[in-house]
Amino acid sequence: MNFEATQLQSWYEEPRGRLVVRLVGGVMERLLKENPSERTLGLGFAQPYLDWLRPWTGHAIGAAPAEMGVVLGAPGKFNRTAQVRPDALPFPDAWFERVVMVHLLEGTSDPKAALREVWRILVPGGRLLILVANRGGVWARRDTTPFGWGRPYSPRQLRLILEETLLVPRQWNYALFLPPLKRKLSWRWASAWEKAGNRWFAPMGGVILCEAEKVVYASTPLLKKRVIIRRPSRLPIPVTEKTGLSSGIGKT
Repeated sequence: MNFEATQLQSWYEEPRGRLVVRLVGGVMERLLKENPSERTLGLGFAQPYLDWLRPWTGHAIGAAPAEMGVVLGAPGKFNRTAQVRPDALPFPDAWFERVVMVHLLEGTSDPKAALREVWRILVPGGRLLILVANRGGVWARRDTTPFGWGRPYSPRQLRLILEETLLVPRQWNYALFLPPLKRKLSWRWASAWEKAGNRWFAPMGGVILCEAEKVVYASTPLLKKRVIIRRPSRLPIPVTEKTGLSSGIGKT
C-alpha cells in the first residue's frame, strides 16, 4: 500500500516536505553530478526531486502506477507524467540513460518485475537511482509520512533484489537522520542532524539511496541445486520353476 499522488503532493508542499526534498535532494545531487544524463525517467512520485535535480537530469519525464494516480501540472503547462503499469512500462528497450525511482518499490506488489522493466528500458551501463524507506530508520515507523507506508527495505534486502535483476549497486548513501517531527524545523538544525548522522549513525538514516548500474553481460543467479540421491536399479532375476524333468536329473 502507498500514498496517493494527491496526498504525496500535499505532504511535499508542507514545510516539512520541502525540507525533506532539500536534504535528500542534496544527497542525490552529489550522486548525479558525476554522471549527468539527457534522458531521465522518474518512476513513482519523483517530481519534487526531479525539480531539484533539473540541471543533471536533462529532459526528464515522469511515470506513476495507476493505483497512485497522477497530479496534473499548472494550467497552461504540459503534463510530463503518465500513468503506467510498473511491470509493463510503455517505453522501448534501452531508451533512458537514468531512472530515478521514488515511492514505488515499497508499494508495488511485484518489485522484481518492476526492476526488470527498469533494466529493460535502461541503456547498457545506465543508472538507477532508487530511494526507499530504511527498515532500520525511525521514519519507517511513522505512518504520518510517506516513508511509513508500504514495505521498507534493509540495505541487504535492497542489494539482493537489485542483484537478482542484474542491477549492480555502485554507491550507497543514507539521509533523514532528524526525527520525523510535525513542527517546523530550521535548516541549520536539520543540517546539523544530517552531518552528525552521516558521521556516526549512517545505517540508521530514514531513507536509503542507492545508485545501481545496468549490467548486460552478467551471469544469471544460480538456483539452489537439489540433492538427488540415485538408488541403484534392481535387475529382475528370473525364477526357474521346478519341473518333473529337472527333478529327475541325476537319478538312476
